[in-house]
Amino acid sequence: MKKMVSVLLACIWVITITGCGGESNEHEGEAKTPSGSSVQEGRNHQDVINDFEEQGFKKIKTEKLEDLITGWITKDGEVEEVSVGGDVDYSPDEWVSSDTEVIIKYHTFKKEETESVAESEVKDNSSAEKTEEEILTVDNNKELAEILSTKDESSTLFKEFAQKYAGRTIEFDGNTAYVSKHENYKTRFNYLIFAGDYSTTTFSGPEFQFRNVNYFDLHLTGDNIPDPFGVGLNIRIIATVEEYDENPGLILLKPVSIKMR
Repeated sequence: MKKMVSVLLACIWVITITGCGGESNEHEGEAKTPSGSSVQEGRNHQDVINDFEEQGFKKIKTEKLEDLITGWITKDGEVEEVSVGGDVDYSPDEWVSSDTEVIIKYHTFKKEETESVAESEVKDNSSAEKTEEEILTVDNNKELAEILSTKDESSTLFKEFAQKYAGRTIEFDGNTAYVSKHENYKTRFNYLIFAGDYSTTTFSGPEFQFRNVNYFDLHLTGDNIPDPFGVGLNIRIIATVEEYDENPGLILLKPVSIKMR
């Protein structure tokens, strides 16, 4: 009887060891995909590379999109798109061959512009505290109050204001009048902003625009933050005046913070 029990235990031990060994080798030569492409967008490309390396991927390539001008809205090294085996809509936590090609596309400056942009960023940082104290509102700036209340959409006041106060920060009540994708990007958008409350029939002031921004560039604050950020929202805007785009007649703004009203 004891001999039979010993034999039975030995068989169980062999089966257990065999089963464990098979499970440990089940994904040999494979790697598990990390978070999906949409989650990786906006992160630093080096962090994304580290994620894929930790998961066991061996063929990781990067492609530079040398399209940055100032680096204020889109940061140097920010990821635009990630593909696994050519698929930009890959699912997370899927086992694939560790030799599957991963391509990470990210934004950066042209090589000759890198040094000058870095110098300008130092100047911007040194004056940050000063500009924070100089936010223009309808209460402390008559010209801002004037353009926001102007009904003439072709008024020359808009261009004059943008040229005079380029680089300055303004704060006002506005609304999202229209949203469109920026060029062929999936997660970057252009937002048309009007002054006052949202209306489909009336508006006043210039046509402002947040151009080529993603959801995180908007710096949304406060309660009831919407996702997605779409048309018809009444918001309190703090933004920096960038320039006047004369062809469509838009004052381009860089978002500092946006709060729902």
